[in-house]
Amino acid sequence: MYRPHLLLGLTLLLAGCSRHHAIYGSVLDRNGEPLERVVVGLEPGNVELVTDEYGRFTIDYLRDNSGARVKLQKRSDYEVTLFKPGFHNASTTFYFKAGELELEVLSMTEDTIRVDAGSENIDPGQYPDRAQNNGAAYEGE
Repeated sequence: MYRPHLLLGLTLLLAGCSRHHAIYGSVLDRNGEPLERVVVGLEPGNVELVTDEYGRFTIDYLRDNSGARVKLQKRSDYEVTLFKPGFHNASTTFYFKAGELELEVLSMTEDTIRVDAGSENIDPGQYPDRAQNNGAAYEGE
């Protein structure tokens, strides 16, 4: 005897069991603007990928020792690291239970250069023997 409602129920049950496992996130700068082309690494798992033009990334696999793709390990601790030239590296750790996990927005800060005043006195008044120049001289003038 054919029972279509039983077949439909079984199909839906199996579809629910094969739920998609993924970690989602986005990376912004300190002004809240998305950062594209940030290298996102996941450990353990040996995964590295790059954010899209909206600063988003999706990790839905790991790599085994031979480099082959394998499923995300459920009930595991992971660390996401972020790298982009001109920015400080950033990282966060989290616990992945199962299913889909959206991380809190990750933020990166631009590198800054600190300039300290040197001990040399560069006051032109201290050097009266030097020729005075009221403007810049360029080659060919």
